[in-house]
Amino acid sequence: MKKILITGGGGKIGTYFVLNHSNDFEITVVDIHTKHLNFPGNVHIINSDLSDYTNCQKVTKEMDIVIHLAAIIDETENDEALDINNLLIKNVFKATVENKCERLIFASSAQTIEHYPKDLQIGIQRPVRPHNLYGVSKCFGEALASYYAYQHGISAICLRIGAYEFEEDHTEMNARDLSAYLHPDDCNQLLVKCIETNGLHYEIFNAISNNRYKRLDISDAIKKMNYHPKADAFELFELKSP
Repeated sequence: MKKILITGGGGKIGTYFVLNHSNDFEITVVDIHTKHLNFPGNVHIINSDLSDYTNCQKVTKEMDIVIHLAAIIDETENDEALDINNLLIKNVFKATVENKCERLIFASSAQTIEHYPKDLQIGIQRPVRPHNLYGVSKCFGEALASYYAYQHGISAICLRIGAYEFEEDHTEMNARDLSAYLHPDDCNQLLVKCIETNGLHYEIFNAISNNRYKRLDISDAIKKMNYHPKADAFELFELKSP
């Protein structure tokens, strides 16, 4: 089985993936907060601060795939969050390359393009247009992943994750929110595709579900990874007025 390291694996996305795929891969979760985690016994859990590069070197050693989810989710103009997120990206990516891992999977965000008009569908060919500093940090991650892919030969995939939410936890959403929805099961499918699809060097994929109207164009993920999202937010949730 492939050895998978998930940074920030104690968050919503990482936890749900681990609980559903702990028998498919040899998974190690690293997080700065681990006391609350209740994973199957075959999942390795490491409590570590990845702002220290030495820790990054240790946890990425002998891994096949690194999935970088760790980040401070702050959509305000917070310079400190920007600095920390960029540091985590820099440290994890560098250690992943130095330890000769096969592939880096980066949790980017739809925030990289959120300053485009809301009635425009965005493909990956459009230039980034972040709406906040959190989005800026994700743009930095996409650029650094490209650098390492083309300068150092690692396979790197960036997923521009949309509005990830469980059905039972959904809040009031308007048409704009629904158009960017990503069901957790569809996210898990995407992560598995990113792990298992051969022949990918550097890619950016939009990561949303099969919503009736799609804020992001997912045709590249369908074509290159055989992604088949199941959920349609406009069917799952009652549409609210904007």
